[in-house]
Amino acid sequence: MTATLLDEPSIYRSADEFAPENGDTETLLLCAVLFAGHDTAADVVDLLETTDFHQSLHADLFDAIAALVTAGQPHDPAMVLTQLERHGKLAGHHGRRLAYALTTATTAGADPTAALYYAHAIVSAAYRRSFRTAGAVITSAAETLPEHELFEHLLTIGYAQRAATRRLDRVRARIGAAPTVGTAE
Repeated sequence: MTATLLDEPSIYRSADEFAPENGDTETLLLCAVLFAGHDTAADVVDLLETTDFHQSLHADLFDAIAALVTAGQPHDPAMVLTQLERHGKLAGHHGRRLAYALTTATTAGADPTAALYYAHAIVSAAYRRSFRTAGAVITSAAETLPEHELFEHLLTIGYAQRAATRRLDRVRARIGAAPTVGTAE
């Protein structure tokens, strides 16, 4: 079976073009985590993955925060900026944009006690994006893969979506949110 379509970055970007931005929620999550206690921040870091973020700058900030939280270090804005600087992330245009995104997150005014709910919203948005991506990959496969590979490719996509559904259910259970309707087993 050929799995190249699942790994094709241009397909993911084309599907994401139609995805609504979730920047406000991502900014609020980052703000909440910056000012949350270590236990709450660790819970958020445990729930989220970098790929859950729609905006790459937010993913970069989350990576810096996660590294600090995982190391048991303070994860406030000054320490995140220091972490970014230590790893050479503040250079050039991207670095300026990253510093601005950190300033925006720092001043967003999010409630740290809502951090887990923001995390749930981000995982939910990523879950929906994964279905848009799956649709784009299936469409591309229908046009490019040999017939004998189509069904196996569809199954691979289905297994990935089932895993994403289970992950979303685990996040919901962890924060006490309502379960999904028709949960896959």
